[in-house]
Amino acid sequence: MRIPQTAELTWDADGTPISAEFGDVYYSRGGGLAECEAVFLAGCGLPAAWAGRQRYAIAELGFGTGLNALATWRMWRANRPPGASLHFVSTEAHPIDAAAAARAHQHFPEIADLSARLLARWPVQAFGPQTLWFPEDGFCLTLWIGDAAASLQGMTGLFDAWLLDGFAPARNPQMWRPELFAAIAALSAPGATAATYSVAGSVRQGLADVGFTVTRRPGFGAKRQRLEARLDTVAPAPPKFQPRQSAAGKTITIIGAGIAGACIAAALARRNIQAIVLDGASGPAKGASGNPCALIAPRLDRGANAAARFYLAAYLFALDAYRQADLLSPIGIEERAKHDDQAALADLLADPPLPAPYFRAAGAGAALHALSGTVAPVAVVEAFLAAAELRANTPVAAIERDGEGWLLRDPSGAFVQKSGAVVIAGGPNLAAFTQLDWLRLGISRGQVDWIGLSGPAPLHAVSGDGYAAPWAGGLMFGATFDAVNAPDDHGPTAQDSARNHARLLKLAPELAARLDGATGRAGARVSFRAAAPDRLPLMGAAPDRAAFATSHSARFAKGQKPSGAALALPGLYLLGGLGARGFLTAPLLGEALACEILGEPSPLDWGMLEAIHPLRQLIRAAKSGAA
Repeated sequence: MRIPQTAELTWDADGTPISAEFGDVYYSRGGGLAECEAVFLAGCGLPAAWAGRQRYAIAELGFGTGLNALATWRMWRANRPPGASLHFVSTEAHPIDAAAAARAHQHFPEIADLSARLLARWPVQAFGPQTLWFPEDGFCLTLWIGDAAASLQGMTGLFDAWLLDGFAPARNPQMWRPELFAAIAALSAPGATAATYSVAGSVRQGLADVGFTVTRRPGFGAKRQRLEARLDTVAPAPPKFQPRQSAAGKTITIIGAGIAGACIAAALARRNIQAIVLDGASGPAKGASGNPCALIAPRLDRGANAAARFYLAAYLFALDAYRQADLLSPIGIEERAKHDDQAALADLLADPPLPAPYFRAAGAGAALHALSGTVAPVAVVEAFLAAAELRANTPVAAIERDGEGWLLRDPSGAFVQKSGAVVIAGGPNLAAFTQLDWLRLGISRGQVDWIGLSGPAPLHAVSGDGYAAPWAGGLMFGATFDAVNAPDDHGPTAQDSARNHARLLKLAPELAARLDGATGRAGARVSFRAAAPDRLPLMGAAPDRAAFATSHSARFAKGQKPSGAALALPGLYLLGGLGARGFLTAPLLGEALACEILGEPSPLDWGMLEAIHPLRQLIRAAKSGAA
């Protein structure tokens, strides 16, 4: 199945939830909140352990009702170091729904306000990682829905504390396998702590085998003992090519004030970091990010490869980000399959990757994404840039390494800025810098049109072969997709308007019949999109092409994955190649890149990160023997 099964629950007389599958309670009948504070938080030395830390990361096995997350959030809010951020990352194979969680939470009035905030954004019943930020408290929750072992294998980052809260080993041995303990050690920071209610011999031995020193402590409630553990040795990191480096404390400069640059700036702002954003135009969103309207339409795939997982995660993150900023017009999107796509859409509807409120049939050959909608791109970019220092009319033509940082120069060679870390997010100009001139990017010209519409506005936007959305009392529709050698300043053409009209006539004839220039203003706009040949985004640390060519290309060509630290240009990152899906993918990409820049746990799994990392182009060239 493409969708996870929710947990089956029963409830005892005291209102404690019990797993029907495992026959075990979700928390102590003697007081779940007190149990969490005594067993897990105190067991990991909190809050003292995070004192003076600007970043702290906690991982949990067994999200359950979310009670541990809420208790941790409550303690963090009361004891948060000024401006600090806490990542709470959890796994859950059998999620419960929001109604069941609310029933469980009602017994703990101490966390009622936090419970209400979490329940309002309760994770969606879908596989993969889902990240929810609460920036006013510096608290970030990421829930990985799926098998715990697979989730741990996909995680990045180093965790300072572990809350081991799966069902008892005798009832759920899968949660306490040796490979899980090995993964825990590989994801642990030096001196990491772990806490659990279980003192089973398999748990003690599993932790000891991977380097933890285990100590029994007095238990909570009816349990006589519990465990505390500290990691004495650090397991070697897996040899994957993403470097683990941190630009924390450095000035971070972003080149480009479109949706990519804005989403990076917003992600840094959630961490109380003000980025400097440079753009050669007179203001933000002057390029492809400046269209009047954008659809936040998902790309749902029948498979579960890295691209499918990425686009599902990006869709859920984008919806949440736009809702929280009050930027989404939730009119819904009706997806109308092209003739050769009808079987694929029917298969997805028969075995959906999302629950019915998000994705359901809407007649023959159509599906409704009822919770999707549209955004106003310029308003989005301006809102996401609000906390950054934006410097318009500041073109950057070259960057060069200077000691521990980078010098930025304008087209005349004059000094613009020195920065400890630089993110290039320049859209079609991504490969214009010497460090990235090897990137393969295709540039396409796209025209959208808009015109008045007689009668009422359509209930939903429409997508398929093209798209149409209500905008400013009329209809915006398009878009053309023509390859060009390089961006130019050619304006809209009557020929492209005719092509857009013909596409609309096939996609939504009922709307095409109501176009009426007399009822509202008409217009068109051209922009240029950049995309990699495989149509996936480009995000991550900028690879060192020379280092790759001299010492790594042959090893990658043979299928090996050397350590990535030597493959990155220190402090240089890129985000681009978003193609026609920038407003869908940029929010999550900005968050993931901020995590990479600052050395935090990523909201993407390793497979997703490898699929979108720019190094993939060098690896493919090495494997094919290309220069």
